[in-house]
Amino acid sequence: MIQLQLRYLPNLVTCIRFILIGPILWALLKKYYPLAFYLFLVAGLSDGLDGFLARFFGWTSQFGALIDPLADKLLLMSSFMVLAYLKQIPFWLMILVIGRDTWIMGGALIYRYCVGPLNYKPVWISKLNTFLQLVLVTLLLIKLAFYPLPERLIDRLIEAVFITSLLSFIQYTWVWARQALFYSKILKKEPPRSLP
Repeated sequence: MIQLQLRYLPNLVTCIRFILIGPILWALLKKYYPLAFYLFLVAGLSDGLDGFLARFFGWTSQFGALIDPLADKLLLMSSFMVLAYLKQIPFWLMILVIGRDTWIMGGALIYRYCVGPLNYKPVWISKLNTFLQLVLVTLLLIKLAFYPLPERLIDRLIEAVFITSLLSFIQYTWVWARQALFYSKILKKEPPRSLP
């Protein structure tokens, strides 16, 4: 019974990350920057914790596989929106990051509904993009909360996020289009089923 309850622990940790999004944004907008940083740090550590628990103990579930990346995306997207509002990142970068993530999530849903299961795992460019987004948000929170960082460092990170966002957007679109074309050809070749 206890084992059955413990297997839902990763999902609970992920839900806590969902809950933390609101206080992080509130702290940023109220300019309580140290609080925003520490809450963001807790959210980041929770991401590592739920992943460790799921892999090490085998406490995986379809629900967890769905909400874990969704929590990460919402945390980063909302952080980019507020940081753009605070003029810490360019508005165009916020549009690109949110547009890319919305396209990926929406495209996956449309593909699943119109074509079928999407057999595709994120590759290195997409993982690198997410990592760079996380680093950029973290450094900007450190800059706001504690001490200034070199503008050149922030500028280079913004450029890296821009390039990897664009490349991963193109890659996802290309892969999904190829798979959709492949499955549509298979469906055309299948003979019509006879009525019973």
